[in-house]
Amino acid sequence: MLVPILFFILLYQALRVKMVTTPGHLFPADYTSLVAGIAVCVVWGVAFMVFYNRLKAIRKVVSLGERLSRYANLTIVRSVLISFGLLMLTVGYFFSENPWLTIAFITSLFIPAFFWPVPARVCRHLKLKADERMMVYYKMDDL
Repeated sequence: MLVPILFFILLYQALRVKMVTTPGHLFPADYTSLVAGIAVCVVWGVAFMVFYNRLKAIRKVVSLGERLSRYANLTIVRSVLISFGLLMLTVGYFFSENPWLTIAFITSLFIPAFFWPVPARVCRHLKLKADERMMVYYKMDDL
């Protein structure tokens, strides 16, 4: 998540102090903003579809340790796709300098916070039973 933030800050400051010029003459700004917004929505939609489709397969694994390991990997994939969407917003801002893309970028930084894998969410996603739920909540090592 830090890569898109760092990239956006550096690009934003570079555009503000005129270190780089916007190649906005290549594409109309409204068109670029629209394409960036649609592309981000598609990437995030794919991220969540992949997450929930693969989650169904993970639920069928017998070992709790294996399920948690696969869930962690799946969460990383989802985070990478969300970060890729944030980078797309940054690139869209670079080409259009549309302030709405800045607002979208800043508000989109809260998306990972809403989907952060806290124990209750992990238990709900994996549909864990009572004893497995206790192991996840209290981080027991008997996996």
